Amino acid sequence: MRLRTFALIVFALPVCAAPGGNNFVIPLPTDGNGAFQNPRAGWVFISYVKPDAVAPPELSLDSETTPLVWRRNPRSNAWEAMRFLAEGAHTIRNSESARGALDVRAVPEIAFCYYPFDYNVAAFGTPDLPFMDDYVLSDANTIVTRASAIENDPFFAQWNGEGRRWIANAHLPGLGAPTPPDAKTIADEWLQNAGAANSGYSGLIVDEFVPASGAHYQTWTDALRMVCAAPAMKDKTFYAWCVDIYRRDEQIAFCRTLKELGGAFVWEKYLREEPTIEIAERWIDQSIAQRLEEWQRTVPGIERGLIVCLGYMSAPPESLDVDPGVDYAVFLDMQFHALANDPRFFGLRGVMPYMSNYADEEYVRYAQQLIRHYCIEGKRGRMNDDPYVLTHVTNPDFALGLKGWTVDASEEGSTTTDAMDGFSFLQGRYPRYKEGDTFCRMRRGQSLPNRVSQTVLHLTPGRLYSLKMFSANIEHLNENSASELDVSIANAEVINRYSFDYVFASNYAHEVPPYNRDHPAYMTYHRRVFRATSGSAVVLLSDQDAPPGHVTAVNFVQVQPFHAP
Repeated sequence: MRLRTFALIVFALPVCAAPGGNNFVIPLPTDGNGAFQNPRAGWVFISYVKPDAVAPPELSLDSETTPLVWRRNPRSNAWEAMRFLAEGAHTIRNSESARGALDVRAVPEIAFCYYPFDYNVAAFGTPDLPFMDDYVLSDANTIVTRASAIENDPFFAQWNGEGRRWIANAHLPGLGAPTPPDAKTIADEWLQNAGAANSGYSGLIVDEFVPASGAHYQTWTDALRMVCAAPAMKDKTFYAWCVDIYRRDEQIAFCRTLKELGGAFVWEKYLREEPTIEIAERWIDQSIAQRLEEWQRTVPGIERGLIVCLGYMSAPPESLDVDPGVDYAVFLDMQFHALANDPRFFGLRGVMPYMSNYADEEYVRYAQQLIRHYCIEGKRGRMNDDPYVLTHVTNPDFALGLKGWTVDASEEGSTTTDAMDGFSFLQGRYPRYKEGDTFCRMRRGQSLPNRVSQTVLHLTPGRLYSLKMFSANIEHLNENSASELDVSIANAEVINRYSFDYVFASNYAHEVPPYNRDHPAYMTYHRRVFRATSGSAVVLLSDQDAPPGHVTAVNFVQVQPFHAP
């Protein structure tokens, strides 16, 4: 039975954190002359607010002769800048016309991965530069790219002109091979990467360091030293995407070397949902906080070079949003809240949500709101106070048969429940999940359709919600065609702008025989966004448009609050 409680975790403020901040943010007071002390080499956020200001303020930093290049926040209209500054004393110099409120803070590295990009679910729309300006770029200081053509885009120079950074994606030679290439071959390949070879980049990020042989790690360590010693890498950073690589001597040696060379670890922590908030809290603690403590015992000070890379894959064909009975937005908030407040995380270099094209467009926007809340504003309280466990839909995966659903079958036995091993994995639930292999199975009658409905409860009138679900032509999964499921909502206002039905192929790595990268399964992803007009609404599923005898499978019927732009 699901627990329908909501727990608030309160962490003691770390002794190193300044009042008004958290693990990520340290307020940096300025004196009457605009002078402040940066406590460590790292990113500094500068905000200027003057209600009647139309043009950007003419403020300059230290001995620079040109003014700061500002980005106007689309929500607050504040003029904002982020710069990577050396440890020590700095001064923001005001012109006579700049007499507004100045706010200076030490903030973490905030990386966005990737841009440019397209959603795996094309129905989400086009994440073009206007979208990025509105919802992402004010809350980031580093962009990861794998598109060399970006250098010809005016935005490439604009981002650099703001003092923010580009890093280029690179692969790891020898990964998955029985033996690695020699160190020089690896180093030469990395040095040919745009992140090292081309101006305008601040480094490269190598994908990815996972458990491998001692010979691999020795070779990668030797190559790392060669690369970081090369003139092309002067004032640039080597970023290593990695998992928990601190349990073998050769891995530890690599970590110590990268730390000594001033590199960054981008630590992959892709956590799927858990069924209760208590289990979710323990999972965050065990998989991130306790693992960091283990790493610190072998590589003291590792946190200062550590960027925690939180997964927000939340749409097909691969998603950490695996449980239709819990709110993934709340789960994401819990992870950021822990990083911002648990004293064990004090001193982290930064954060990076991973990755934009695998995310629901809602969560691309929402994650940046979490970043603003915790990593720029320095707040300690939760941003999202919704309950973790969703109570709107009963039995959303049909694990309890048809309990909670009203069934109007076209014929005797035409609407039942069934199961298929690996069905949820083909949908994209990741890692492979024991739940979600059950589904409602409707066989279209000769003259009448099947109808399955449920009253959705505990809605707040006026609030937006999303209804998401999967359906499939279960007897023809190999066919690239939409299912014949009709999805409707009664007693609510459907927002067509955010609603769609989208056919997708299973992920290349989600193999469930006979389905694989060359022979995928096809399913349909349904989303309806609606505004509640009362405390309840009715979800109605029907195979009315299917031909007689056609079989449709449906599950993951999820209703949760929707975070609109």
